[in-house]
Amino acid sequence: MKRFILVIFSAFALISCEDTETNTPALQGEINKIFFSADDARAVKNEDDTFTIQGVTDTETLTLHIRKAQLGVFPLGGQNPNYATYEDANGNIYATNPEGNGEIEVTYRCLACGTLSGTFNFNAVLPGIDTLTVEKGIFFEVRFPTNNDIGDPLQGNAGTFVAQIDGVPFNAFAVDAVNTGNNIVVTGASTSTTILLQFPDDVATGTYTLPDAGFNATYSDGITTETVETGNLIIVEHDAASKRLKGTFSFETGSTSITAGQFNVTYL
Repeated sequence: MKRFILVIFSAFALISCEDTETNTPALQGEINKIFFSADDARAVKNEDDTFTIQGVTDTETLTLHIRKAQLGVFPLGGQNPNYATYEDANGNIYATNPEGNGEIEVTYRCLACGTLSGTFNFNAVLPGIDTLTVEKGIFFEVRFPTNNDIGDPLQGNAGTFVAQIDGVPFNAFAVDAVNTGNNIVVTGASTSTTILLQFPDDVATGTYTLPDAGFNATYSDGITTETVETGNLIIVEHDAASKRLKGTFSFETGSTSITAGQFNVTYL
């Protein structure tokens, strides 16, 4: 009898393994009991040594942010430096901080080869409107650039681009930076949200007012585009030879506040 039970268990385990997807990298989970599986997943090490892990579909973006890439559990909620956000198809961004809760656990890392794996679950809040629950979350062998990737377009991105939109963290999944001939245009985008900055191609380090001649900024939620009414841009570094740009920004539109903006890009 014991042998018979063992044979049945082994057969079940084999069938289960055959039904399991082994695509790498992967990021998936259940959002309000509905299965979410990212079409693309990637990570990036930020300048302050924090790590951002993101997965996107055609209409959604799920973001995990941890204070460092070490093994262990990272609590979410309150004023933690760790957070998770979910952006739906309508551009609504649910966040764990400050009203939500949950945790991200890094179970495996390879700093030399640039991969992270782990699990996550959280409750995220759209303030005053709704709360969603994310369960059974996993990220598996999600890659981030290492020193060995210099010159290799691993991320398909121009660099990093972050901000806060009405106090909610925004981490761009797609970052572009282009010299159009007279201007440099830097954009950070997720599936629904886009922030665009424009300034002269010969811009020097310094502080600039938005908007001004040659300087502009816009915010789009996928439905409407809002133009800056007041703001500022600080160019921290501009190396024209290597086409590298680093800066900070903040601006107000008629109905949206963009704060704590930072970008570090290489433009074409």
